[in-house]
Amino acid sequence: MMNRDQIRRLYPILLTVLSILTAASGNPPLLDDFLPHQAEAARRVSIKAVPSSIQVVGGDRFNIAVVVEISPGWILYSPQPGGSEDFSPIPARLSASVDGLFAGEPLWQADHPHWTALGSATVTNHVYTDKTLIFVPVSVPDDAPSGPRDVEVVLSGQICSDEEFVCLDLRLPARAKVAVGTERIANEDWTKNMSAGLERAMPAAELESARLPAGPAAAGGKVAELSVVGGLSLAVLAGLILNVMPCVLPVLPLRILSILEMSRQSRSRFVVMGLAFAGGVQAFFVVLAAVSAAVRLTAGESFSWGEHFQSQFFRVAMGLLIVAIAGNLFGLYSVKVPRRIADLDSRISPGGGVISSAGMGLILAVLSTPCSFAILAVALAWAQVQPVWLGSLAIVLMGVGMAGPHAILTAFPRLISRIPPVGRWTELLRQSMGFVLLLAGVWLFSTLSADGYAFWVAGYAVVLLFCLWMWGSWVCYDAPAARRLPVRGIAAVLAVVAGWSMLRPPSRPAVRFEEFSETRLADARRQGKVVLVKFTASWCLSCHVVERQIYRDPEVADKIEALGVIVMNGDVTSADMPASRLLYEELRGAPPVSVVYPPAGPPIRLEGKFSKETLFDALERALSVDTSGVGN
Repeated sequence: MMNRDQIRRLYPILLTVLSILTAASGNPPLLDDFLPHQAEAARRVSIKAVPSSIQVVGGDRFNIAVVVEISPGWILYSPQPGGSEDFSPIPARLSASVDGLFAGEPLWQADHPHWTALGSATVTNHVYTDKTLIFVPVSVPDDAPSGPRDVEVVLSGQICSDEEFVCLDLRLPARAKVAVGTERIANEDWTKNMSAGLERAMPAAELESARLPAGPAAAGGKVAELSVVGGLSLAVLAGLILNVMPCVLPVLPLRILSILEMSRQSRSRFVVMGLAFAGGVQAFFVVLAAVSAAVRLTAGESFSWGEHFQSQFFRVAMGLLIVAIAGNLFGLYSVKVPRRIADLDSRISPGGGVISSAGMGLILAVLSTPCSFAILAVALAWAQVQPVWLGSLAIVLMGVGMAGPHAILTAFPRLISRIPPVGRWTELLRQSMGFVLLLAGVWLFSTLSADGYAFWVAGYAVVLLFCLWMWGSWVCYDAPAARRLPVRGIAAVLAVVAGWSMLRPPSRPAVRFEEFSETRLADARRQGKVVLVKFTASWCLSCHVVERQIYRDPEVADKIEALGVIVMNGDVTSADMPASRLLYEELRGAPPVSVVYPPAGPPIRLEGKFSKETLFDALERALSVDTSGVGN
């Protein structure tokens, strides 16, 4: 009796033999009956042909879009699937015929890597999932007679189940009609998505060279080389790092106050409150994983990290929430929890507070999502090309990584046992944290404008207010000079230093940017130019760091000018901006990311923060790309 691995190894051989027999026999009905899996394959994959025009004229050119929809949990191997001695899948092929017209070479969308475990070996192939488009360019002879034409396309290849190693060969036809007449008539069924897909489509021979060297959204290593254990471990590490990213700074004051509150509680309450905070963090990532799974299963698209910050409504709502919490810390108002919630909170834990702790953890997780860095980018890229369940697990494990330190803290109450007893200093600390939150709210409001100087002016107003409050509230007017002068001296110095730092008009970037345009990008590459696109957003703190460290550096500007590189600013602050589609739908990335486009071949991605030496190396590599044939 053969085991499962042996069957897996024999299956491609059997499938190839059957395919040869099918071709040799002209695919007679008897052999079709012998291959009942053809009917099963048709249930797993559907195709339809959509011409760009329903009527064309002599000498015209048009395109046929073949819409391929693949059932969840199944994969279609690409025309360049790759393989090994363990497993070599059947490549996808598309044939097309149009009565009396000339069908050109099919054009395919970019594929993505897929991993198959064969016993102790893991095989990497390239596949399509969910939905893809294939295009066939068609030429109409000048002397083509008028009349209807039948369009027929046939997709062949191999599909496999993700959950069980069940593979089926595929041969699906689709038909449409086109007429030759005296004027061109566009097809109303041809969508903007098809037009965009046609711009990115390529011949099968170019699929391999178009694959990003570091995977679909990777940095610092090839995503395809990651094992399941490696990908999941990276997800945990990415979540752990999120705790120290600048995006979470607005909530750190709340976390400090919650730790201070817990230090006054019993050991059991200390544990419960800490676990509630960690639970709030984890709950957000569970919801995120569910949303990601729903998007992939229903829309056939990958979840984009931090994309919700493109919504002005979301940023305004978060800013108002943070300002409201600051007012509570100032003692301007108190919140009366509805009795039902209070009763529920008391039943969960004597003394309540569990729901509020979980809420703070939830806010911490939400505010972490504008952050992006290399490890997070690789983990997200790996998750997006996995089966839905495995990609969702990776997102959940990011939450485990972020919530872990807060949960572990509950096991070591002695770490905070040395905090001084509650006194006036705790009330001053509470109000100080209110100013920090107020500053965070101002930052969120400033992202509504592209001019970052608004934040520095409004932010200094908050700092000045803090210094005045520190001057008048931290010490009394009749306090001894030895106590009064140091506090007020610190307040005065802080006001002056912050004013000198924050009120200076910002220097213009040393690098001169063009506004982003996909047409300009494509034209420049056809002309043999190297293009550098900086993807940024006003709500992305890490983007401002990259701006200051890289693009305000005169050495970087001089290098870019000397190399003749075209530089574009890809602002993705809002979803309707031109660069948003390229970043979120094609590159599957999140700001900050800078992308170097050579004249030909795959782009080079610089995720998160990077050095100018790394940028220079990427530009030199892009300039060394062979440009023979570019623009022809």
